[in-house]
Amino acid sequence: MGVIGCGWITGTYKLVSKVIKNTKIVAAVDLDINRAKKIASKDHAYTNTETMFANEDIDVVYIATPHYLHKPMIKQAFENGKHILCEKPVTISLEDAREIKNLDNQYHQLKLGFNYNYRYDHNCSRLISALQNNHLGEVYYANCNVFFSRNESYFEKGPWRTKKEAAGGGTLLTHGSHMVDIMIWAFGEPISVIGKVYTKNFKNLEVEDLAFGIIEFDNGISTQINNSMFVKPPFGMFKDKVELQIFGNKGRCYYKGPWPKSSLKWKGVKNFKIKKNVKGFSHFGRSVKAFAEWILYDKPYLNTIEESSKALRVITSLYKSSETSKKEQIEKL
Repeated sequence: MGVIGCGWITGTYKLVSKVIKNTKIVAAVDLDINRAKKIASKDHAYTNTETMFANEDIDVVYIATPHYLHKPMIKQAFENGKHILCEKPVTISLEDAREIKNLDNQYHQLKLGFNYNYRYDHNCSRLISALQNNHLGEVYYANCNVFFSRNESYFEKGPWRTKKEAAGGGTLLTHGSHMVDIMIWAFGEPISVIGKVYTKNFKNLEVEDLAFGIIEFDNGISTQINNSMFVKPPFGMFKDKVELQIFGNKGRCYYKGPWPKSSLKWKGVKNFKIKKNVKGFSHFGRSVKAFAEWILYDKPYLNTIEESSKALRVITSLYKSSETSKKEQIEKL
């Protein structure tokens, strides 16, 4: 793998890659050459992608750049004949997502995945299997909370995060989209939303730091999401907490997670167990491992452009609803 973008998330990937036997980082690109050298050796660190593609024999590109660069980086990687694992979100707009989908169709011999790694958390997998097996009976509704604790240094280290045209959105797209993705996986096709977003705590932001939304699905289930990035004090040492409560006519369940360890509790019904879908150290590592197995052995990968773009479709509509103060229908890809 060759890495493009060597920020915090790439450091996490390098850490987990040490225990993933089917992938190896051999090259890295970053505008700051010293950051690239921390990910790859000095002889395989670059400040531009063209040089890496010319010099390195790589199978896959891992894209961990600011959101607005996802589309051009995906296009360039395809043109150089590389498989692609891209960080979430897919991109900053539905128009760009449609262009990426067209590229994926054009380069159909190459594989494109997105790192919505909560799908590889064992308890998320168990939750989905339980719902598919009618474990809670008829599901009525769900509540989702996404609590993050950021400070000014978060934006100082990545000024692009303050800009709408670079980030595409704030805490809902950056943090909350993981749980939006899980709710879509759990409940099916979303059809409409009501949303409201605010900039309450941080100054000079063009994006939101607080968001609320109601998502309606075509099966009649409604879900609520509450997403903040300025919780004080933090819920724990990792400074984030996500939770999902689901209510059915047989009982209810409570998911909390995922880092460093998730949990899933049942009330009114028995515990639900399944065989773990992918073995590995963490949900992040299992996502990367599963992507590699998609390339090596053609085993299905959960986070395709079709699946991962659904979260962007929902969040784009939530932003629109906040602007219009009306219920908005969710656009197709």
